[in-house]
Amino acid sequence: MRAAARLFGLGRGWLLGLALASPHLAVQAQCSRTISMPVAPTGFNALVKGEQVQGVYPDLMRQIGERLGCDFSFPVVPRARLALMFFDSREADLFLPASRTAERDRKAVFVPMLKLTPTLITLKAGKEAPPSDVRGLLARGSWRAAVVRSYTWGDEYDALLRQLEADKRVDYVADLRTVLLMLRSGRVEFSILPPTLLYSAVHAPGPDQEALPQLAAIDDMRFQPLAGLPRSEVGAYLSNQALSPADLALLREALARSARDGSLLRSLQHYYPPEVLRADVVVGP
Repeated sequence: MRAAARLFGLGRGWLLGLALASPHLAVQAQCSRTISMPVAPTGFNALVKGEQVQGVYPDLMRQIGERLGCDFSFPVVPRARLALMFFDSREADLFLPASRTAERDRKAVFVPMLKLTPTLITLKAGKEAPPSDVRGLLARGSWRAAVVRSYTWGDEYDALLRQLEADKRVDYVADLRTVLLMLRSGRVEFSILPPTLLYSAVHAPGPDQEALPQLAAIDDMRFQPLAGLPRSEVGAYLSNQALSPADLALLREALARSARDGSLLRSLQHYYPPEVLRADVVVGP
């Protein structure tokens, strides 16, 4: 009996050690169903190539899915519809990446993952030096902006856009490349974007699967932080309507952990050069 007990104890210890050494062999919490995360082509954040969906965040969620035993689907939708699907029609479980706002917080559960730096972007060849703060920008009555419809970089950014709208000084466009073309052609004087998105607009393949060579050089663009426009808190929104409490808690912890353990940073580094990330991104809540 004692020998059997010792053998059982050794066996139990060996199995526990094996489970700890090989997490995929351990018992894992699993999502109760496939989780829907719609995506829109957004530079390197979400790359759509035919039937394939890749990019920083789809790649990250597949890694998380392998660890948790969860499956994710990535329906491709127009950018303007993405936020509506999640916040209004409640057709989606997960919205990532998303900038945090007070209005959105009232509708879903936010998981902070990183901070991006919304930056004033102008042409270096412009006749006037750019202003250094939001008040100075609003005082430039002749300056027009081009921004992507449905993008937000936080409550302060939204307040700035409302003022520009009231002054009829903002053009809303469908994508990042149109913003760049309007800047280069002189149709507008500025935009406000995180540098990572501008890099994506230049270098990521577009719908025609080709980068735009005429936009490949961005050395003639000036980047300047604006006082009064803080870093944007970015992360994931989880639906507390569509997700079960167990699935919501599981995904919330997994997403937060990805920002802590380096998973998110590694996914970003796969697509963006170090100098672009240093200029824009702070990973972590």
